Amino acid sequence: MAMTLPSIKNTRLSSLISGDIDESVQVYRQCLDIFLNTLGDVNLKTACARQALGLALFIQGYNQYNFPEALWQIEKSTQILENLLNSKHVFIAASWRLKALLLEGLAANTDNEQVAVTNLRQAKKLYWSCVKMSREIVGEMTVQTARYYEHVGKVYRVLGKPHKAEDCLLRAEFIMNHVLEEGSHESLGVTVHIATLYAFDLDKKTYAERLFLRCLRSLRDIRGVGVDDFIEMCYRGLLRVSDNRPDQQNQYLQWYNEWRDQLQEQNQQSSANNAVLFNSLKHLLDYVSRELKTSTRNRNNSR
Repeated sequence: MAMTLPSIKNTRLSSLISGDIDESVQVYRQCLDIFLNTLGDVNLKTACARQALGLALFIQGYNQYNFPEALWQIEKSTQILENLLNSKHVFIAASWRLKALLLEGLAANTDNEQVAVTNLRQAKKLYWSCVKMSREIVGEMTVQTARYYEHVGKVYRVLGKPHKAEDCLLRAEFIMNHVLEEGSHESLGVTVHIATLYAFDLDKKTYAERLFLRCLRSLRDIRGVGVDDFIEMCYRGLLRVSDNRPDQQNQYLQWYNEWRDQLQEQNQQSSANNAVLFNSLKHLLDYVSRELKTSTRNRNNSR
């Protein structure tokens, strides 16, 4: 089966990989240690802290394709949540989603096509379970359900089933457009994925080009998680659909390079600001950890 495994540049996760992930993992570990020492392991907040650490570890391990601890933390979190909560709860669906993301990552980075397909099918099954649970808990016409439809659609595309992918993505877009403000970055993101499907898989280049240009006009005025990834997908898509029109492709390439230069300048400033914020947070967590250890030691000495 012909497959096009996903690139990290074409997912929202790339927006989280910003140079300080090692430090972020350290912070999440400290948070989890604090919850474990104050609340214990079988606790809702501790389970959610495991989820956060699991996601951070997933991002940290993406370049090395090494996710064992990330998978363990997420599965441990899911086990705790399933014991604490009703069998139908949004937190449980969130854990399934994170596990599915890990399986997608494993599939994207293996040369064994059979293993990739197995992981993707497991991810698809988990996402469909998320869709079903979300529909039962919060309803069909909700952002959460739309997000799960979007995930299923993207997995179908990688599995080489573009028409099923189109059905799921169009459903996600329909829901997003009805429950969010017009032109929100989430609904535009789904549209970008639809346009990418049309450009690369369904040979609807003319329609895809119109969608890419429409999304670009809106996305360049928006700030939010994943927006830069969507903009890059638009430019890459425009280069694809104009591959037999050199003059137009050169124009799109010029726009793309100008945007990349602007983005690089913005990221340099953002990195400096993030370093200040991280140092402040780290000092706070170090203080809490010291106080917690002192309190524990004093309790032990008083016994």
